[in-house]
Amino acid sequence: MGKSMFEMSRMRTLLLLVVVPALFFAECLFAESKTPSLGYTGAPTDHGGQNCSTCHTGSPLNDPSGSLQVTVSGYVPTIQQLIHIVVKSPIASRWGFQITIREQTDETLSSGTFSIPSTMTSTVQVACDDGSQYGTPGPCASNITRQFAEQLNAPKGVMGAAYEFDVLWMPPDQEVGRLEVYVAAVAANGDGTPDGDRVYTYSQPIANAGGCDFSKAPALQNLVNGASFLQPVSSGAMVSLIGTGFQTPGRLRSAGLGDYVNGAYPTELGCLSVEVTGPGVTQPVMLPIAFVSYTQINAQMPQFSGAGQVNVTVLLNPGLPNQIPSDVGMFNTLQPFAPAFFVFANSMSIAAEQAGTASLVADSSVVAGASPAKPGDIVSLFGTGFGDTNPSITAGQFATGAATLVNPITVTIGTAAVPASDVLYAGLSPGSISGLYQVNVRIPSTAPSGEVPVTISIGGAETQAGATIPIQ
Repeated sequence: MGKSMFEMSRMRTLLLLVVVPALFFAECLFAESKTPSLGYTGAPTDHGGQNCSTCHTGSPLNDPSGSLQVTVSGYVPTIQQLIHIVVKSPIASRWGFQITIREQTDETLSSGTFSIPSTMTSTVQVACDDGSQYGTPGPCASNITRQFAEQLNAPKGVMGAAYEFDVLWMPPDQEVGRLEVYVAAVAANGDGTPDGDRVYTYSQPIANAGGCDFSKAPALQNLVNGASFLQPVSSGAMVSLIGTGFQTPGRLRSAGLGDYVNGAYPTELGCLSVEVTGPGVTQPVMLPIAFVSYTQINAQMPQFSGAGQVNVTVLLNPGLPNQIPSDVGMFNTLQPFAPAFFVFANSMSIAAEQAGTASLVADSSVVAGASPAKPGDIVSLFGTGFGDTNPSITAGQFATGAATLVNPITVTIGTAAVPASDVLYAGLSPGSISGLYQVNVRIPSTAPSGEVPVTISIGGAETQAGATIPIQ
């Protein structure tokens, strides 16, 4: 079984409130010049996005009389670059900075590794989130998730002049989408206290600037429903393309915040695109892509008109002179509806949760920490291929609110059809890609116990046989 959309993150963001102890202010007074407190660059996942102005007070942030300039360029995997940092202020005689580079997809993770140029060993140090390796050339140990480069001993300079720092940065060995560079710098007045110092901040996204270098054509073998891994497929549905050579062996690439384009899923991911034509779509359309591995692509179909054949081409190095297409895959499997449930890994247990919560509905042997549903519970069932909604949401976009099915459905639990009054919502899953559907249904009081079959029919088509939910 391949990797389903439901196994990937459903866009849930946990907001962490960080309380800074009062003792921290005293630490600012005595320790900042040599070993600054970690995580005060303005990165939003560190201390709630605080920067050096947490300690260094008395002047407005980014005072216009001074400046912070950072020279950094788009990254090329495994090609080291020199990052140049210049801090300037008319009142300053001592200087400091801290820099971190994070993946936009998960800003709790640093990207790449810092090290120190030979000319900077007395003024710059690498610091890891466990406090290790101060004053060493770096990089941090491989199990360290966050790392920084920063000043060593707050070097002295000429009052009012600029001070320059250099840091070496080795990007990750593969492209990981957009990254975000965070820098906070201090221009200190040298009076031995944090009062009256100037603090400057900088943040900048950087993208992969390296060329895509696949050299062998991918082999496309099949196009299947992205939930059931069966045929048929339909307009707007999540689909999986099966084959080989879509990525380097062993690499898994999921779309995330660092890949979204204008708030939508990308049509290029991991140096790969997919184009398709079909009924009513005579010019190639690029599919929004959610996941790609060596053998599988998860993507979303566009809106076609009617049923029939779809023609699919996988492109490596898309849009470049070395673009490599697969042979065209011709699949006569497009239908108006292709309803199917997502299921939990290695099971036929429908991907479900208690409606309005993150409590998964499954046997604990299938998903650790999950529990069965009970009669009377309202359960959300997740699937794809249920057709048009009102409002209609373009492929690749997020459903920002309710978008209900245009066509009626029938839900059967066990052998009994669920009354329409107990189908409380049927449509796109709010906050998710527009190919993910959600049906909220009340479990009948008469439902049997055990792994109970569930089906949903729409427009003469029915979800896959054998899909169940546990009821006790």
